[in-house]
Amino acid sequence: MSKVYKFEEKIEMNCSAQKIFDMLKVEKHDVTEVLSHKVPNIQARQGDWCTLGSTRKWDFIIGEKSTYLIDRLEALDEKNLKLTRSVIEGEMMSYCKTVLMHAQVIPKGNDDKCCVLKFVMEYEKIDENAPEPKEFFNFGVGVFKELGNHLSSV
Repeated sequence: MSKVYKFEEKIEMNCSAQKIFDMLKVEKHDVTEVLSHKVPNIQARQGDWCTLGSTRKWDFIIGEKSTYLIDRLEALDEKNLKLTRSVIEGEMMSYCKTVLMHAQVIPKGNDDKCCVLKFVMEYEKIDENAPEPKEFFNFGVGVFKELGNHLSSV
């Protein structure tokens, strides 16, 4: 049986929990407008943006390198502001058997102007010598921080 590894980060944000959750569900124009230097394109592949089982292709740039991934929405909990996506195609899948990304937005305080985004990436490597997808995790954390900064100013 393969070992499941995990990266986890809690990101404090000065914006509404609902706003960041809506952005996580992804409205293409918002993310690509705000982060065009990192995420130039997001395309629905199957289904729509927020239906379980729907897939999207993300084109993104890490450093100088262009790459992509295709993810599938596995779980969506509107009440608790949680979602889970699985990566089903892309560079990461050349060295990972599975990749699950969980995000939960937790309101902080009573004024709904602050929240914490809990981002977890769980993965199984193809073998023990395969690299860890830390670069992709760090990229995701950076994207979330930029989205939070943008939403705090609008």
